[in-house]
Amino acid sequence: MSGSAKRVRLLPTRSRLILAGSAAYLGLIFGVMLWRGISIEPEWVVLALLLIAIALGRGRSFIVDWLPFLVLFLGYEAMRGFASKTGFAPHDLSGLERLVFGGAIPTLILQHAFYHPGVVSWQDLVAMFFYFMHFPLPIVVGFYFWVNSRDHFRRFVAALLLMSFLAFVTYLFFPSAPPWYQFPDQVVKINNQTVQALWQGKYFVSEIYDSFNPNKFAAFPSLHAAFPALAAAYAWSRYRALSIGLIAWTAAVLVSIVYLGEHYIVDAIDGFIYAAVAMAIVEFVARRLARRRTAGVSTPARPSA
Repeated sequence: MSGSAKRVRLLPTRSRLILAGSAAYLGLIFGVMLWRGISIEPEWVVLALLLIAIALGRGRSFIVDWLPFLVLFLGYEAMRGFASKTGFAPHDLSGLERLVFGGAIPTLILQHAFYHPGVVSWQDLVAMFFYFMHFPLPIVVGFYFWVNSRDHFRRFVAALLLMSFLAFVTYLFFPSAPPWYQFPDQVVKINNQTVQALWQGKYFVSEIYDSFNPNKFAAFPSLHAAFPALAAAYAWSRYRALSIGLIAWTAAVLVSIVYLGEHYIVDAIDGFIYAAVAMAIVEFVARRLARRRTAGVSTPARPSA
């Protein structure tokens, strides 16, 4: 066997080892950040992934592919804060939640059953973990797509951004109040209580995000639920085991955001609908463009007169 053939066979193994080590590296970084009360924001995640891309010998293509995504994503985050300044009164979706669940509010049921005032319970920590992994998960999954197929990555990112901007328009004209706001005497904002207990309320947010205005009425649709759902949908056709894991992750996020009082279940259902619509639009456009390219290649050029 020639040296070049050996390198071809060894390269996938080397890449897998780098990716396995990278998963441990990211787990360590995110774990330490959560432990020390540092918000895991997109710029930190992308910077960590850039180092992995360099180790894979693909640093330049990473910058080319990821820089536009990061700029647009941060732009969306900045505008999401602007949506809270429009002056539209937030809508109360508790009636819709009661209609769907036979008069019950699942957040009230979960908190009455599992929340213990004055105590940071294991379920509070687990729920907060899934809530705070809102930004890292789609970016890390996108990186996995990018390593294997840049085209697949670009379609996923296009759908992610489209979904985010569709959600922004909804937040702009149809703000909605989360359970903790609608039921201040019955629903505990568990994240705040947990942050106060663990870090005396000093949860570090970078200057970039500190300059943004958070929108407390950006509840419907829930992008916390929509992000992992979209990732699972894009993983299904190519990476079935990853997709099944992401479906389980989505379910865990759904339970977490409802238990924490941050979203109604109808917010999450709406998030799933937005994910499906964004994916359908992007895939339709991608197929049309692919057919045009194929037709352009197969059609012979006419000889000039």
